[in-house]
Amino acid sequence: MSAHDPPIAVASVPAPGTRVLIIDDGRLNRECLSARLEAHDVEVRAAWDLPSLFAAADEDQPEVILLNIATEDSGTLLQVSLDIDAAAAVVVYGLSVDREPEIVACAEAGVAGLHLRSESFAHLLALLANASTGGAQCSSQVSAILLRRVYALAHQPPTSDSKTDLLTARELEILDLIELGLTNQQIASRLSLALHTVKNHVHNMLGKLGVATRAEAVAVSRALRYAKPVATELPESPTASGSTR
Repeated sequence: MSAHDPPIAVASVPAPGTRVLIIDDGRLNRECLSARLEAHDVEVRAAWDLPSLFAAADEDQPEVILLNIATEDSGTLLQVSLDIDAAAAVVVYGLSVDREPEIVACAEAGVAGLHLRSESFAHLLALLANASTGGAQCSSQVSAILLRRVYALAHQPPTSDSKTDLLTARELEILDLIELGLTNQQIASRLSLALHTVKNHVHNMLGKLGVATRAEAVAVSRALRYAKPVATELPESPTASGSTR
């Protein structure tokens, strides 16, 4: 562990057989990372552009997609990765704290993990383990960046006098559905509510959060969810065996 690693909690590594798809246009990066993951019994596929991404995903549906943000056209690759399979979690690595907009954009897009260049392989394993079980976490450094985004949104001119009120259970339920991409009409049908009732709930929710749009409300929700400690202790590595893909 280096001095830059997040605090250690409990051991956390992906379950044996976890299927991971690495997207990285640096061949050396792909091969080295593949070897390290395979040493922990992770099944690895690799891609470096859109055609190879589609081919790899078709060959074996991944549980986690691991994208290097430095890969050419990473914005498109990120969006496709998020859309290609709803069941696959996306973890982005190669991020830097001096490029906060990039980190915020990845979080708002809905990735399951954010890994900084200063963080260790042990931390990456913990993120992969968490993502493969449906979690979404990051380190304290990344959490601080995302929380600054939350505070910035919260200090925008409020659209309602009730900005500091807590969300009701119904508003939280609607926020979850908004985050899933449902429209007001779809939410109304799902919850058996009148459309105007849903619109009123959304309006009140935006006011309480101090934001102006549904996208900003989702960003606040996701950022708060990321603001949790992540386990990063790495057990003794098994001896690597086999060749890389």
